[in-house]
Amino acid sequence: MFAYSGRLSEQSQGPFTSRTPASRRASTTAGDARSMNDQLTTMRRPRVVAHRGANDVAPENTLAAVRAAVTIGVDAVEVDVQCTRDGVPVVLHDATLARTTDIARRYPHRAHDPVSTFTYAEIRQLDAGSWRDDAFAGEPVPTLEQVLDALRATGVGLLLEIKHPETQPRLVDAVADVLACFSPGVAVTAQSFDAASLHAFGRLLPEVPRGLLVHHAPRQPVLEAWVSAVNPWYGTVSSSYVRRAQLVGLETYVWTANARAAILRAADAGVEGIITDRPQRALDLLRATRRKTSIR
Repeated sequence: MFAYSGRLSEQSQGPFTSRTPASRRASTTAGDARSMNDQLTTMRRPRVVAHRGANDVAPENTLAAVRAAVTIGVDAVEVDVQCTRDGVPVVLHDATLARTTDIARRYPHRAHDPVSTFTYAEIRQLDAGSWRDDAFAGEPVPTLEQVLDALRATGVGLLLEIKHPETQPRLVDAVADVLACFSPGVAVTAQSFDAASLHAFGRLLPEVPRGLLVHHAPRQPVLEAWVSAVNPWYGTVSSSYVRRAQLVGLETYVWTANARAAILRAADAGVEGIITDRPQRALDLLRATRRKTSIR
């Protein structure tokens, strides 16, 4: 995962990028499949992905949360991206600004209007930190470009969820433009629940790995040429599913595992990554588990 860190050739590959045609994968011999599975299951611990940044210690989807996640030592940061009325990709989860900004004070008659109806000049005036704690007063809604700048040269990847694309027709193009210009030095993966948006994104930046978000792990992983991972809710994932996914070249990043039991369950299933609101807890648990295993 997170193989893309700038303009790569069509032949570039990484752990979250599969370029082998489906027809060739289907012809993999049983011996090769077992060998590949053995290699995958003996890899390092699952990657820890901080959901909306380290949102347990800082306001979600802010630069403060991104920087906190980097300090903790996560493998990647997950953020949500939407598009302003004037085409600027901004990092925000909800369809409106009401929950995580002071929009009701700034624009009381527009508090519940969609994000896409505001210009960036309007959004940049908002306080995206005080709702969480006065210590974060004045924290802005960041742009995608600012998040990339914060991650550059840290070694921490970016898992970018394309949010609400059905109501923001300019979103995919705008995100692709920013990544093409400003992402060198940051390993980026795009994900979405919306398959059509991932297809469109792939046509613009085919070298960027893509993950399809789903609510339930499918009984039989289906390999598509345009997807490198299927990312389901953690409660639906089993070790047998993960093995089947690996055998057809797919990775599994589960969301959103927060409780100790949920994190350990996902790790035991062999997933490649765990998206979590408790990144420090996940790192501590996985490190402790590895130490116990190495002692045996």
